Amino acid sequence: MRFVLAIVSFVIGLLLVGLAVGQRTVFAPPSSLVAQSSSTASAPVTVIPGTTLNANPGYQRIDVSGSGEVFAAYGRTGDVEAWIGEAKHTTLRFDAEQDRLVGRTTGTEDSVPDPSGSDLWYQEWDGAGQFTVRLPADVSVVVVGDGGSAAPSDVSVTWPRDTATPSVGPLLVAGGVFLAGGVALLVWAFLHQRRGRGPRRRSGGSRPPRVRASRRAAAAGAQVPVRGRRGRRSLVAVPVVLVGVLGLAGCSSDYWPQGGGSATTPTPTATATAAAPAQTAATKQQIRRIVERVAAVASKADADRDTSLLESRFTGAALELRKANYAIRAEDPDAGAPPAISAEQVCVALPQQTDTWPRTVFTVVAEDCTAKTAPQALTLVQDSARDDYKVAYDVSLEAAAEIPSLAPTSLGAARLPGDTKLLRIAPDDIAAAYGDVLSKDSESSSASLFASEGDGLRSTIGKAYKDKKAESLPDTAEIEYSSEVPDDSAIAIATDGGGALVSADLDEIEKVTPTAAGAEVNTKGAVKALSGVDSSTKGISATYSVQLLFSVPPVGSDEKVVLLGFTQGLTAASEVQ
Repeated sequence: MRFVLAIVSFVIGLLLVGLAVGQRTVFAPPSSLVAQSSSTASAPVTVIPGTTLNANPGYQRIDVSGSGEVFAAYGRTGDVEAWIGEAKHTTLRFDAEQDRLVGRTTGTEDSVPDPSGSDLWYQEWDGAGQFTVRLPADVSVVVVGDGGSAAPSDVSVTWPRDTATPSVGPLLVAGGVFLAGGVALLVWAFLHQRRGRGPRRRSGGSRPPRVRASRRAAAAGAQVPVRGRRGRRSLVAVPVVLVGVLGLAGCSSDYWPQGGGSATTPTPTATATAAAPAQTAATKQQIRRIVERVAAVASKADADRDTSLLESRFTGAALELRKANYAIRAEDPDAGAPPAISAEQVCVALPQQTDTWPRTVFTVVAEDCTAKTAPQALTLVQDSARDDYKVAYDVSLEAAAEIPSLAPTSLGAARLPGDTKLLRIAPDDIAAAYGDVLSKDSESSSASLFASEGDGLRSTIGKAYKDKKAESLPDTAEIEYSSEVPDDSAIAIATDGGGALVSADLDEIEKVTPTAAGAEVNTKGAVKALSGVDSSTKGISATYSVQLLFSVPPVGSDEKVVLLGFTQGLTAASEVQ
């Protein structure tokens, strides 16, 4: 009976262990879920929303392929939708019943521009391939072919599946216990059988017991087997088997049930819902990439004097100054090129806090932020989702300039309207007021608004410079100064203290005319190169564009407006008509 019980215990133990092993091999669940697109739409764009990517937990492995061109990128869902606009696009949704991606096509336009290199993307890929990401719900993937034909239709998303088998551990332990019990029963059965066959006293003889003979033999040096050794070997096997099974069962937390009751589940409370973080125009990584692209375009355009290339990344005053420089250098090879834009380090990155367009980004770049070597302040604008960011202002900062405290890049700052009443002087009025100071210095009605200490522009083109230049002219000529402010050119972005950084544009115009009959005005240098006139009896007009960056205090403050930096250069020259 003991042998039968041992065999039954062995069989049960083996079955339990086999069942546990089978759950990790033959009956193991698949390690991933693959959802293939079933869409055959002809739209030029395919979108995988963040909600679809997060339909299942874990990372997302996206596979995109097609017979033609293949491009994929991801960015904020709102930015992706804005870039698509009214174009036809297929939006993929996850069908949990079929484990497939099901598409729905909307939109009216049949094509989209080249998406490669857009400033909206966080990351992009050219060509078919597979990439693994873990995107939040507010980030979407866009897939495009050549922009005119249908987007690649071979799209799949793979998610990892939970391969935990919590019953394996208990089954292995139970199987180990039954196996150990079978061994114990087997040993017990052998011991019991051996006792039943042990030495018995004979009834008529005087032969000494076998045990005494054994003792005499042992005393004489003979090898005498020790009783019970086989039983002890069997007993040693019991803990070895049990330890092996328990070690296998405890090697992974996936083999055991995990606690997850109501004790660990947060209980909903009546607390107020936290406000969602404000969306910014760009992330720090995007701003760094934008600066690198701008610097590359500026370097190539400056070297080749390529205005078409320049227009892809420059606008407004920054564009006009460089275009004029190209025209001057075309006539005068000795003229210097504009200062290069450094992309080595982004010292300050302040995006506008917005989810619409146009968008603004303020940044300070330098070769070394700690050494403050020739830092430049760039004010960039993006007119629409399909446009690149362009430099509207490129200002060289003063040596002692101190940028006021700014919001972190992740939070961004508001762009203030040009006529705001929240500042000591409205952004739209600041260039004209400062131009009056350059013309009249302390006699200007606006002189008290601006700090004079550290203002390098006053000594460069201020009243003292203007007076000295007028005195240097011969009696047969006179000079007239004036200034103009382009409409709606100021850009103001808020600082932490309630003030603002204001970028503005001012045109300083010098008109030299003869005062005597037969007198002529001669030109030289950049004015001669840009005007194409050697001398004129009518006079010469030259326009110098000045890009300005101010730190403006809030309304009611006793602090003065501080000029943080400037860039100025000749942008136009012609004969007086």
